[in-house]
Amino acid sequence: MEDTTIFHITHWKAGSQWIKRILKEAAPRRYIDSKIAPRKYVDSKINIAHFLNDPIRQGYIYPTVYVTKEQFESVSLPSKWSRFIVIRDLRDTLVSGYFSMKISHPILTDYNKELRTNLNSMSFDDGMIFLAEGWLKGSAAIQKSWVDLGEEIIRYEDLLQNDTEILTKTLIDKCGLNISKDKLFKIIMASRFEVLTGGRKKGDEDIYSHERKGICGDWKNYFSEKISERFKLLYGDLLIATGYEKDMIW
Repeated sequence: MEDTTIFHITHWKAGSQWIKRILKEAAPRRYIDSKIAPRKYVDSKINIAHFLNDPIRQGYIYPTVYVTKEQFESVSLPSKWSRFIVIRDLRDTLVSGYFSMKISHPILTDYNKELRTNLNSMSFDDGMIFLAEGWLKGSAAIQKSWVDLGEEIIRYEDLLQNDTEILTKTLIDKCGLNISKDKLFKIIMASRFEVLTGGRKKGDEDIYSHERKGICGDWKNYFSEKISERFKLLYGDLLIATGYEKDMIW
């Protein structure tokens, strides 16, 4: 019986590398590249080329698929597949993106280089608004397309509180990943923030680390009135549609 092709659909700064690490550990038979165990895990590529440009293969696992519903439907899919969607509060996405783009993210493209140069020439408020008006639009478009569809969506914030139960239900029950619940539990536990950072507690910030802070609601520590007002104009309706706010009073 052929394995189900699994797509991890998400957007930038929504725990994508965390989930990717768990997928790798949970499916080594579909990851190791050797004559005995053919590689069946697709690593991320710049501009989502691993999904948008390369042929989609039956039984492979596709992590960090940063695409809208329309982009997802634009490729030729195998006969047997499953997907799960993870989103994050766009305000925390913005804060995480700011520190990543300005300080910790590797310079992989000219776009990354340009962002870093611009952010280092601006005040914090202006830099945040600059990213909100540009870089963040991609994540917002992804969120909107899947929320409008009405499909079940996993929130990053819920994963932080209940990772083992949610990921077990998603990966084993929904996506059919062939792994025992006990083994998946151990993998998830070994991938938690405190383990990956060598014991640093959630909330203890390291702006030079990919695992910067590991908490939700951190935007409240950074959003000035100026940032909030611009953000509301750009994404206030989407915060309501995704369930992060009930109205514009925040």
